[in-house]
Amino acid sequence: MPAEKFWHIMQRAAESSHDPDAHVNALRALLRELTLEEIISFEVAFRRYLNEAYTWDLWGAAYLINGGCSDDGFEYFRRWLVSRGRDIYAAALAKVFKEKGGEGDVRDHSEPEAGMGGPGPTGEPFTEDEERFARRYPKLWQRFGTQPLG
Repeated sequence: MPAEKFWHIMQRAAESSHDPDAHVNALRALLRELTLEEIISFEVAFRRYLNEAYTWDLWGAAYLINGGCSDDGFEYFRRWLVSRGRDIYAAALAKVFKEKGGEGDVRDHSEPEAGMGGPGPTGEPFTEDEERFARRYPKLWQRFGTQPLG
């Protein structure tokens, strides 16, 4: 499925409501408009974007924002992130990438066809230490370091 079509579907579903049940129902309605082959292609694209976001940098950011983040929690976070649409997804990845000193577009450094469940997240693992979190994620630390959402 072309990226534009995938993100158009996700954006339309995301605009439906902030209520998770309404969001899922909106996505179901949009997927019903697709052929079987397009639904499979949608799933492949969805998994590709989940895989792209499977990085230690993003996991550390999710951990900091939520006051903790298990492996299941990180999968849910990535699913939520993709479900919010291209702009939020891209902004989250780009913010963490740039905060870590990355240059250019983070997607230029990924394997777009890589499958799920590989050896683990890419990048350098984070350490559950306040001082290191503050250095690694200075802007997120200012906002969530003492008052995480979770």
